[in-house]
Amino acid sequence: MEFSKTPFSPTVEPARRARFETFRSLQRNPNYRLYWGGAFLSNIGTWMQSLAQGWLVFQLTGSTFLLGAVSFAGSIPILFLSILGGALADRVERRRLMIFTQTGMMLLAFILAGLTFARIVTVWHIMTIAFLNGVVNAFNAPVRQSLIADLVPREDLQNAIALNSAQFQSSRILGPTFAGIALAAVGPAWCFLLNGISFLAVIGALFLVVVPPLPPRRPQSMLHNVVEGLHYVWKEPTIFALLMVAAVPALFGQPYQPMLPAVVSTVLHVGATGLGLLESAAGAGAVVGALFVASLARTRRRGRIQLIMLALFGIALILFSQSRWLGVSVILVFVIGMASMAYNSLNQTFLHSLVHDEMRGRVMSLLTLTTLGLQPLGALQAGTVGQRFGVSTALLIGGIVCLAVSIVATRARRAGLDELV
Repeated sequence: MEFSKTPFSPTVEPARRARFETFRSLQRNPNYRLYWGGAFLSNIGTWMQSLAQGWLVFQLTGSTFLLGAVSFAGSIPILFLSILGGALADRVERRRLMIFTQTGMMLLAFILAGLTFARIVTVWHIMTIAFLNGVVNAFNAPVRQSLIADLVPREDLQNAIALNSAQFQSSRILGPTFAGIALAAVGPAWCFLLNGISFLAVIGALFLVVVPPLPPRRPQSMLHNVVEGLHYVWKEPTIFALLMVAAVPALFGQPYQPMLPAVVSTVLHVGATGLGLLESAAGAGAVVGALFVASLARTRRRGRIQLIMLALFGIALILFSQSRWLGVSVILVFVIGMASMAYNSLNQTFLHSLVHDEMRGRVMSLLTLTTLGLQPLGALQAGTVGQRFGVSTALLIGGIVCLAVSIVATRARRAGLDELV
């Protein structure tokens, strides 16, 4: 049967409306809505701890190198363990695995709070706890990214991914704001304690959601699963290309985040409240970027949009490195957050759309490796350059590299991103 393709056709109008159904996956999926709410509350606490931890390190040491080193310690386990986490996410029930990882991070937050309340915390305590958090997160990140596919049908997956990013970044607005207030009023220990308490929200939600049973699988070793995942990515050129282009902003662009305490202290000369404003602005921009992706999920040429966002990210980072005024810096960080989130949300959406369900955990673990896993190396290089030449120079180099790669990728079109729909 054929239908008219006029603008008033009933087959055209629903599609047009669906294109802008920004919150579709939350409206249609109670399981996902429950998980989304619990994760939102928990992530507010996570961002509070992240900001307070960086602030405490810089107050204890005054060193941008150690600031980068703590970030390195918290992220380096992902580089080596995330592929195992992905294989595990394809072997066991993801909901149960995530309950264990969230519980582990909750306990570490309580330990850090106790050390800080007792006034015996040192940078080495912080670095050790950051490293252990990184170990747990190496198993948590792939399962967190893969779990969404268990909570929504495939037609809602793209929208759910973008809204999950929006949720995470919305917490990035509130978390640093609360942390800035708490740091000025009562100190960092309360930020760590509140983070530990916030994990109860997502753990409770995970106990309540219903997920489908795992399909029957042949018994295989973990090593076989890892090798199988690597072989799958190597044989799928588009998936391989998407993972490669994800690595550049992670290595050279995203290290701007752990450098923010140094920026507010040595460049902008503002206190904890200014740091909270910058972090919140980045989060607000990221929310806009994620909702943009959710709203235009059916738009063609999204690969081109992705590369434009990478270029915008590089330009804004270059300008931010040269800014000496808090108001201008807040605006630029908003643009950085927006462009970064749009770029990364599109990248994750493309991968989820292309990957086979039985390989989802392992591919997501490789995405974790090429984004979060490379960030410690990026933080270390940014901290080293910042210590030697100043934090502004470190940020300037990162922005130039991201802009250059976006130009080269756009001209070469090697990954075929423009053809993705």
